[in-house]
Amino acid sequence: MIKAYEQVLRSLSMALLLAVGCAIAVGCSAKQQSASDDQNKVNPVSETAPKLEPMPQTAPVVLSSKFVASVGDCGPRYENGLRGACINNRPCRGIGILDSSGKAACACYARAGGCSLSERCDAIKKACVPEKEPGFGRAPED
Repeated sequence: MIKAYEQVLRSLSMALLLAVGCAIAVGCSAKQQSASDDQNKVNPVSETAPKLEPMPQTAPVVLSSKFVASVGDCGPRYENGLRGACINNRPCRGIGILDSSGKAACACYARAGGCSLSERCDAIKKACVPEKEPGFGRAPED
């Protein structure tokens, strides 16, 4: 009796393999396409115009600037709690650098003289930013 089941299972598996093989052969030949058919369907030119956006303005490079330490307590206090520098006994809304003559000068990276009274020098953006702008990527509520 077991041999009869084995023989039935073998014939069913052979029939299944034959049916799958035929389905694959018939299905593949019907769906074959040539490369030229694909190229005829492709349009190499976009129908939509490109979206042009202005690039963000970056600070120009300040060549060979050497930093000078702040000396004294005259540096302005910003709203976020940080302090500006004290360069040549004067408040500096920026950092101290050596100018071309080798003297200490106030600057905010590329802006000579530092930032205006409503701005502060941001070390991450390396530029003057509005005084109330939060630092370190924080939202205004933080």
